[in-house]
Amino acid sequence: MLLFYYFVMHVFYSVALYGTRPILSLYVHESGGSEILVGVLVSIYALLPMVFAVRVGKWLDRFGARSVNLWGGLGMLVAIALPSMYPNVPMFFFSQLMMGLSQICVLISLQKTVGNLNGDRDRLFATFSLSGSAGELIGPLMNGFIYMHFGFSVAYTAAAGFTAAALFMGVIIARSAWKSGDPLAGHRESGAFSMGDTWGLLRSVNLRNALVISGLVLYSKDLFVAYFPIYASNLGMSSGEIGIILSLMAAMSIVVRLAQAYLVRRFGRGQLFFVTLLLSSAAYLLIPISDWPVLLAFLAMAMGSSLGLGQPLSLVFALNSSPEGRQGEVLGMRLTFNRASQFGAPILFGAVGSSAGLSPIFWLSGAVLLIGAFATRIR
Repeated sequence: MLLFYYFVMHVFYSVALYGTRPILSLYVHESGGSEILVGVLVSIYALLPMVFAVRVGKWLDRFGARSVNLWGGLGMLVAIALPSMYPNVPMFFFSQLMMGLSQICVLISLQKTVGNLNGDRDRLFATFSLSGSAGELIGPLMNGFIYMHFGFSVAYTAAAGFTAAALFMGVIIARSAWKSGDPLAGHRESGAFSMGDTWGLLRSVNLRNALVISGLVLYSKDLFVAYFPIYASNLGMSSGEIGIILSLMAAMSIVVRLAQAYLVRRFGRGQLFFVTLLLSSAAYLLIPISDWPVLLAFLAMAMGSSLGLGQPLSLVFALNSSPEGRQGEVLGMRLTFNRASQFGAPILFGAVGSSAGLSPIFWLSGAVLLIGAFATRIR
C-alpha cells in the first residue's frame, strides 16, 4: 500500500514537470524566442542540481526523506504557480532554477524511500518508474490540449494543481512510513561529509560508466522534449498532435518497464545499457529525415522504450553499489552527472540549432549516443 501512495505522488509531480516543459519551449518559440534562448532555458533547469545534488543527497541521509520531500514539493509549487501569473522570460529563468533544485529533492527522497521498502529492487523500481512514465504520458497530452484551447497560464495552473495534490499527500503520509534508513548513519560513518569521500566512490569503473550512461539518457530525453515540439511545429503539426506523440513515447516507457526484471535476468544489465543507447541513437539520427507524423510517432516510441529502460536500470545499479548509510549521497552524485549533461547539452545544441538549423541537433545527439554506447560498455 505504501508503494501505491508513493506511486501516486510521483505521478502527480511528473504530470506537473513533463506537462510544463514542452509548453514552455513552444510558448517561448511562438513568442519570438530563438533556439539558443530555448536551449538556455532548458539547460538552466539543471544548473542548481548539477552543483547541489550531492549536497541534497547528504541532507537526505542526515535529515530523512520526509523533510526533503516536503521542501521540494513546496518549491515545485512556487516554481509552477508564479509563471502562470507572470509569463515573461525573467520569470521563466527563475522558475526553471527553482524547479530544478526542488524536483531533485522530491525525486531522490522518493527514490531512497522506495529503495528501502521490502522486496526485489528491480521490481520495486520498475513499478516506481512506471509512475514517472505515467506522468510523462498524461502531462504532455493534457497540457498540450489545454495550451491549444486555453493558453499558457491555464496550462501552468493545471500543473500547479497536480503539484499541490502531491504536496498534500506528502504531508498526510505518516513520518514513520518514510523508510529512508537511519538518517544519521552516513554522518556517523564518515564523520564530516567531505567531497573527497564522495568522489572516491567513482573508483568503480562500472559505477562510473553507469553514471555516464544515466547522464546520456537524461540529456537525450530533455533535448527531445525541448526541440521535437519545435521541429514538429515547423512541419505544421498542432500542439495537441505533438502532445499525443510525446505521450506515446511515455507509453512505451511504461510497457518496457513492465518487463524490466525479466529483461535483466535474461540479458544482463550491461547488455541492456548498450542496446538502449544504440536504439536511442538510431531514432535521433532518423528524425530529421522524417516528416510523416506516423513515422515520427514510431521513432518517438522507439526512443521511449530505450530511454525509459535506461533510467531505472542505472538507478538500481547505483543503489546496489552504494555503501551502507550513503545511498542518498550516491543518488545525489548520480543526479550531478545527470544534470551536468542536461545543463551543458542544451546550450551546446541550442547554439548548433541557431547557426545550422534543427536537423543538426538531432544528428549530433545521435552521434554522441552512438559513441557513448561503445565507450561505456559495462562488462
